[in-house]
Amino acid sequence: MALNSVSPSSLLWGAGLLGFGLLSVACKPPAPPPAPPKGWYKEPTGWKFECYHPPDWSSLQETDRRVARAEAVSEIISQWSGKREDGISFETQVVEDVEVTVLGRPDSMEGVVAQNLELCRKVSTGQADADAWYSWVRSLPGKLTAGECMTPLNYTMFDYLEIGDGWQRALPICKGNKIRIWATTQDKFRITDKGPWITVVGDPAGSATGDYPCNTENCKPGQLIMRFKSEAGVESILPVGAELIWEAPENGEIMYRINDNTLYDNIWFKNGGITDHAAVTVEPAN
Repeated sequence: MALNSVSPSSLLWGAGLLGFGLLSVACKPPAPPPAPPKGWYKEPTGWKFECYHPPDWSSLQETDRRVARAEAVSEIISQWSGKREDGISFETQVVEDVEVTVLGRPDSMEGVVAQNLELCRKVSTGQADADAWYSWVRSLPGKLTAGECMTPLNYTMFDYLEIGDGWQRALPICKGNKIRIWATTQDKFRITDKGPWITVVGDPAGSATGDYPCNTENCKPGQLIMRFKSEAGVESILPVGAELIWEAPENGEIMYRINDNTLYDNIWFKNGGITDHAAVTVEPAN
């Protein structure tokens, strides 16, 4: 047989080998994508400095996840504080305020770390400036505490009532706080020159209408009253008298005074050298 002659069987055998080789190449599984960066990392080109990349939170057990959250917050705060010497440095007091706020709210940590990474990337790649990043950091305490009340009325306040003054003693209070406000009832005063001597219960024979601060059905002249002002600025005035137990419907503040529309002529009862003076107490209600 001539050297350049090829038998049909040889051609078929060679084609089979070629097909097998092509099939082997086609069936080779693709290379897995690279694992996402974790920790301090920057792309080789286009990045000015490193940014902190959090771990895959969902892959961690709860205990490890809590530890990783705290570590991540500590790392990004080190950058905000200028400790990485990469040109990023924010005001110390702002950073400290954010640290306290974030660490006190563990559920917010992962979101803060993710948003920080996005802003860090933009600044590192020149898509944003550091001022935009700093503005976000500075806004965090307000955003994370929105709707929260930091000043519950969980203490006892004692004071003397001033019958010649208007609203007294602004006391912050949180939604759901249940309080008791009460005053001594043996101390007498007068709210008109020829009027009767009354106590914080008010004048039972009088009518508080018109321009009295408290002028609804249960309000009496001279009575101890309380005003609640919500954070939204909505006010409500309630009669107290000797005692009122009340629950705050919203965050806000309370103040008190006597129910009178002319304060200049009010006087305390005097007996010899002793002048009456009613005491007011505000405390948590049991």
